[in-house]
Amino acid sequence: MSSTGRLRLTAAVAVLATTAGLHLVVQGAAWYVQAALAVAVVAATGAAASALRLPSWVGAVAQPAALLVVLCVLFVPGQAVLGLLPGPEALRALWALVLEGRETVHSQAAPVTAEPGLRLLVTAGAGAVAVVVDVVAVVLRSPALTGPVLLAVHAVAVVFAPGGVSWGWFALAVAGWLLLVSADAGSRAAAWGRRVQQRRPAAAGAAARGGGGGVSGRNLTGAAGAVAVVAVALVAAVVVPPLVPGTTSVVLVGGNGQGIGGAAANSVNPLLDLRSDLQSQGTAEVLRYRTSATSPTPLRIVTVDDFTGEVWSPTQIDPAQTRALRDGMPAPPGLADSTPRTDVTYDFTVQALRQQWLPTPYPATRVQVDGDWVVDTSTLNIRAQGRTVTQQDQRYRVVQASVAPTPEQLRDAADPPAAVTDRYTRLPEDLPPQLAQTARDVVAGETNKFLQASALQEWFRSTGGFTYSLDAPEPRTANALVDFLTDKTGYCVHYASAMAVMARTLGIPARVAVGFLPGSSLGDGSWQVTLQDAHAWPELYFEGAGWVRFEPTPSARTGTAPSWTQAPVAPLTPTAPTDGASSTAAPSSSSTTASAAPSTSTATAAGAQEQAQVPWSGLLVLLAVVLGALAAPLATRSLVRRRRWSRAETDAARAEAAWADLVEQIGDLGVVLPPSQTPRQVGARLEEGLRHEDGPSSQAPAVARLVGAVEGARYGAGGGGGAGAARRGGTALAEDVREVVGAVVAQRPSSATWRWRLLPPSGVAHLRRWGRSLLGRR
Repeated sequence: MSSTGRLRLTAAVAVLATTAGLHLVVQGAAWYVQAALAVAVVAATGAAASALRLPSWVGAVAQPAALLVVLCVLFVPGQAVLGLLPGPEALRALWALVLEGRETVHSQAAPVTAEPGLRLLVTAGAGAVAVVVDVVAVVLRSPALTGPVLLAVHAVAVVFAPGGVSWGWFALAVAGWLLLVSADAGSRAAAWGRRVQQRRPAAAGAAARGGGGGVSGRNLTGAAGAVAVVAVALVAAVVVPPLVPGTTSVVLVGGNGQGIGGAAANSVNPLLDLRSDLQSQGTAEVLRYRTSATSPTPLRIVTVDDFTGEVWSPTQIDPAQTRALRDGMPAPPGLADSTPRTDVTYDFTVQALRQQWLPTPYPATRVQVDGDWVVDTSTLNIRAQGRTVTQQDQRYRVVQASVAPTPEQLRDAADPPAAVTDRYTRLPEDLPPQLAQTARDVVAGETNKFLQASALQEWFRSTGGFTYSLDAPEPRTANALVDFLTDKTGYCVHYASAMAVMARTLGIPARVAVGFLPGSSLGDGSWQVTLQDAHAWPELYFEGAGWVRFEPTPSARTGTAPSWTQAPVAPLTPTAPTDGASSTAAPSSSSTTASAAPSTSTATAAGAQEQAQVPWSGLLVLLAVVLGALAAPLATRSLVRRRRWSRAETDAARAEAAWADLVEQIGDLGVVLPPSQTPRQVGARLEEGLRHEDGPSSQAPAVARLVGAVEGARYGAGGGGGAGAARRGGTALAEDVREVVGAVVAQRPSSATWRWRLLPPSGVAHLRRWGRSLLGRR
């Protein structure tokens, strides 16, 4: 196999190695087989174009065309012409599958089911990445610059994988890239004499004599540098995740959402997106438990208190506020010793739930569970560390301090600590004023914090005219909560979010809890919790009672509101809220699927899964980074050239700038000009390489002028023009450079010219020098 063939095969392997990490976000293996087929066809098409000695641009065009044929064969053979060619009907069918795949992405959380539309997206994406990597690594011979492209694929798993991505998947992706870089370096080292061949034999000999050793040494050095970078990255991938809050090195077994015995594994994503619809939920059992409580309380997984205006997420855990769970549970924040409580025991058995947050009734005072867990002392959220996750048939015991404060106690509660108020009343600066105004209208002048909270709950549950719906409110404005208060329809996340935000506008510390309703009694003393029991509710802080659960969702599934949330006085009658959120006397109704659960699916459980959100802002930033990385060499070369010419204020400086520009661009075209050669020797090489069979080329005078100018600048006089040549204007010199470079471009193979245009090695070299300068290295 030729060196180009080996490099192309290695490029395909690198793409497949990186794509393998998507097993963490897509169920099954069928999608990977299809993606591998697409990558193989792309590589084979490129190899065929090379074997036929077609121009590089023909292969670059043929590869996407072949990919489109593969997509037709795999996904829409019935609509394709002859079962494989893309006609109008096939293209429409493919587009319909694209929309179906997009809907799957929006409606599910990872790991998603590999439906045809999603498989099309993954297969097309893998094939497109294979095309880009092949062009950059094989055609442009710049494999190191495929790193950002492969990183973008790996980032999909990082962004969406529940429980995070282990260093092993990162190592696999990096190994593929390193293999590609090494293969290119090896092929260059083995064939350095042929690398700089010109089409004319005379130029070929000159290039071989002048550029051999330098090319070999530079590529071997680049490979060694790549090894060092990868080694540091691998160490960081292993060491850093356990130390950084919010990162993890957990690997889901099989990477496809499958639990023990093939049961669907479900997990929690602690983010709540108010713009996402609540999709159909599965009935998979996630927990089973026995308890001494006659009326079990909801099972909290995590609390979210950082609100951006559209999304709730947990505040980053402060290591100083965590402790190992084996050291015991901290005291519940704000709960006074004098507040009556009853110890209640829960014995859990995990079913199809595989995640890093431990479901517990709040507040838990003792937890017995295997594994490495830590507890946030400010929230009592319990999170796994290292490789720990909940597993099928895992058992654990929780003792809850069942607290039932009286309405009078909550009404008479003292002001909360300043730290609690500061953290849990924060709101986005651009929060629409309608929310605060509506809250003031609902409480109708009441100043007591508990009575205000009770009024808000009553308004959402009964007097406000709200209706439970699986659909998110129509995006009529830039704010989802304003739309919710206008449409008065939504699901538990909207009710919990709206009440928490409106409570914060009134100065009441509030957050949102994500977890499960108590579930269903099985009649034998045990309780069953399924995906349909997933739920979100607000928690408000009252000194002495701590964090108190409220229930604004008007759903028959949630039952009556907690007894302690009922005010000890007659219910307040709110005035009509303004700005599209007017109150009505119509009683609330609930849909036939009146579950208060956030979005879940058979592949993903739990409280926050209704969002199944696509973090478009993050992906756009990532795309910008990737495109910026690819454009950096060309932009850097252009910047250096402009600075070089702008600083050339004398005739001698302009001559040196023109010569540096010429040598740099000739080098970018793959013709190595050793620095040991004098300008006259370089000029002779160029004139010989550009020479026609019937005599000197038309560019010979331009070469002579450039040589004369630089010699005149360096020595004050010299052949070919001497000092007079050095005094030629910068515009004339730049025109000579363009003329000579244009002639060399016409003789170089298309792979070299494309690299010169898009990924110039000189730009990479400048970036490397700048990087070393910033690091204080020479």
